[in-house]
Amino acid sequence: MTGDLRGIRVIAVEQAVAAPLCTRHLADLGAEVVKIERPGGGDFARGYDESVHGLASHFVWLNRGKRSVVLDLKTEPGRRALRQLLAGADVLVCNLAPGALNRIITDEALAELNPRLVRCYLSGYGPAGPYADRKAYDALVQGEAGTISATGTPETPAKPGVSLADLAGGSYALSAVTSALYARERTGLGQRIDIALFDVLLEWMSPLLLAELHSGSAPAPAGLRHASIAPYGPYTTADGQDVLIAVQNEGQWQRLCRTVLADTALLDDPDFGSNSARVRHRERTERAVQARLITLSTAEVTARLEAADVPYARLNQIADVLAHPQAAATGRWSEATLPDGQAVRVVTSPLHRTAEPPGGRRVPGLGEHTAEVLAELGLSEADMAEREPADKA
Repeated sequence: MTGDLRGIRVIAVEQAVAAPLCTRHLADLGAEVVKIERPGGGDFARGYDESVHGLASHFVWLNRGKRSVVLDLKTEPGRRALRQLLAGADVLVCNLAPGALNRIITDEALAELNPRLVRCYLSGYGPAGPYADRKAYDALVQGEAGTISATGTPETPAKPGVSLADLAGGSYALSAVTSALYARERTGLGQRIDIALFDVLLEWMSPLLLAELHSGSAPAPAGLRHASIAPYGPYTTADGQDVLIAVQNEGQWQRLCRTVLADTALLDDPDFGSNSARVRHRERTERAVQARLITLSTAEVTARLEAADVPYARLNQIADVLAHPQAAATGRWSEATLPDGQAVRVVTSPLHRTAEPPGGRRVPGLGEHTAEVLAELGLSEADMAEREPADKA
């Protein structure tokens, strides 16, 4: 193994998205990630769809570069094997249902078993509070944290098209784990980390929460517009195409009026004299911008925006992104190998560093590495076949 985290062993007792995102990036950084899966179906994300040559797109995305080990954690042999793995590991990342891992081994017992172990637990609501025992999937946490109410329009709330709570939680977990490993270099000790998806979304909702708390009114959801900035959103050109324009400051507004819209009279109108004024008169602001842009071709609009140094973008569809020139020019595509040996195109890790990580590219088959990992513990699959009931303690 090569990479910044070479020599680090991660035990991933995980499923779905949040924890697998964290551990996929740890694998990209060179860590050895041993993924524990349940007998029969494994990580239930394996069954989300069959869009990547029979495999689920989520699973291919989140699990390449890991070793898959099947353990029946409802039996004592399976639990003993897990405890042995944790005794020699550097990191545990777990997002099982609330209390599930605690029935196998408590965090206190883990810290005693392996004082250097960094233990990262991802959950919906954390280990305390009235919601601590709730199962929490992405959309449910988004509903509780208000992100759905802040998305879409006042008439039609919407859930973002990606798993926002899971992605946020996994990203914070990655940061916390790497920070804890750095701290361990000084102290020699691991630590417990709790990442609640609800807490993470509260952090990301801070501008809206602070506005509601201190002014009594949060900005209403604005669809493709920006709730707090104008003009900011899609505008249709004479070709019938949409161009996204984002005016962030007064200099950009002035250049938009002079160079793009060729209408300096807008600069003298007090309704447009500041961002706050434009937001208060949003409908009039949007009409003024749209009325001019609809008379210009897309090529003319983008040329003027370039000349004025006003930020803009295309409103791409998914298929457009596959052919995006920026992705092609910067090596955003690489290959992963499926369990049957077939190579498929995937998105490269976004963790760009001077020392490029190995980025393990193999997607493991269910239980593909069970025998070899058990052998490293001095065990066999026959040992796991014993149906000894799990301890109740």
